Amino acid sequence: MYEFRTLEDIEFDDLASTWNLAFSDYIVDMEMTPGRLEAYFKISGVDYRKSFGAFCGDELVGMLMNSIDSFKGKTVAYDAMTGIVPEHRGKGLFSELFEYTRNSLKGEGITHYYLEVIQTNERAYYIYSSKGCNVEREFSFFKGKSNRSLICNSEIEVLPLADYPAEEICLYEPSFSNRVSAMLRNADDYQVASLEIANSKSAAVFNTQGRVTQIQYRGAEDKTALIGIMAYISQKFKELEISNIPVTETGLIKDLLNIGFKIIVDQYEMSFEL
Repeated sequence: MYEFRTLEDIEFDDLASTWNLAFSDYIVDMEMTPGRLEAYFKISGVDYRKSFGAFCGDELVGMLMNSIDSFKGKTVAYDAMTGIVPEHRGKGLFSELFEYTRNSLKGEGITHYYLEVIQTNERAYYIYSSKGCNVEREFSFFKGKSNRSLICNSEIEVLPLADYPAEEICLYEPSFSNRVSAMLRNADDYQVASLEIANSKSAAVFNTQGRVTQIQYRGAEDKTALIGIMAYISQKFKELEISNIPVTETGLIKDLLNIGFKIIVDQYEMSFEL
């Protein structure tokens, strides 16, 4: 028998312990220290009063972390993280926790619920679909380093994200957690590198862990500047991650692949109406 309740009084040591157990067999390395997890949840805007855990006795064995914010012109809840400890899977716990969350959020002025799921996680996709979730977009997630040499370091401008004069850097609609308004919750962690060469212009947001969260790219005319930007950021880290590029950005994806990055995983952005 499981008990469900909010997570507002749970210590980060306990949250990180459950996180690491829940993602110990995940396709992407997801291990977190309590400090990194706290920073991630801060950026995601997690509301612990509207995030819910499953407890077996005193042990936290599953959790669903939610952020409440404006997205696509609506007040939405976003699943910042869902995880079930392996030995408690296959018992219907996820479904119970999901329904508890859905029912708890109704009547709170929230119109939609958003989440992301890795496309190869067929079981999760099936469960979400069976509960009324529909695919809105698809994203690609990259890892690697630029295979091009940095030839224009002096021309690259680097600013704190908070000082960059744009509401969003990318021209596509960013994912929920990659919006500038979300990143500004932890503004000191983010910078913007920009480069303009003749008619070629590009910019990218990156954080202190080497994750690129937005890329400005208009089309083939921006390839030269993109190469310079990614070479510049690559020299700062052992490896880069590039998060949630919409698959409709075919030109950008092609150029990233050509300069040495690899797609590690594809994700669905899904939603349902509360």
